[in-house]
Amino acid sequence: MKRLLFIAATLISSATWSQLTTTNPDTVCYQTNTLSTYTVPSVGTGTYTWTIPACATLVSGQGTNSIQVNWSSCPAGLINNAISVAYSSTSGCSATPVTLGVLIYQVTPSITPIGPFCANAPCVTLAATPAGGVFTGTGVTGNQYCPGTSNSLITYTYTNGGCTFTAQTGAQVNPIPVLSPIQHN
Repeated sequence: MKRLLFIAATLISSATWSQLTTTNPDTVCYQTNTLSTYTVPSVGTGTYTWTIPACATLVSGQGTNSIQVNWSSCPAGLINNAISVAYSSTSGCSATPVTLGVLIYQVTPSITPIGPFCANAPCVTLAATPAGGVFTGTGVTGNQYCPGTSNSLITYTYTNGGCTFTAQTGAQVNPIPVLSPIQHN
């Protein structure tokens, strides 16, 4: 779960909020890490009012200085001003709301299909897009696949921007036919 800290408004009481660790926009990995926690430091016993887009779900924390948001129903792409938080103190003073954009990051890797193979076929070079990922599976070494005696499942894992995406393909391996000796009848 990703934890973010952000602050950027001045309270009427002169307490100052300043940005700590979040880059705007925040990045959320599409369908892999869709539950995120957002926090502002507590400035008192007032009320925090959070606003998020309709595609997201506020799981917990409304009214507090920390919320959890589920982004799984949101499409990939940038949502400007996706999160907004306002604060009202118990004395009725309000802070200027602060906002944060959210980039729902998605990459759809693909593997160039291979095979089918005979069990004695030579090794082949694997290819996938985007480049820079890692291949794994039975018969895989680096970016080479060497057929064995059974079918294989090859996985390609691509990591970027703190997000990990995968693609899979099968490699069919057919047995080598064996002829019986020639017989004279």
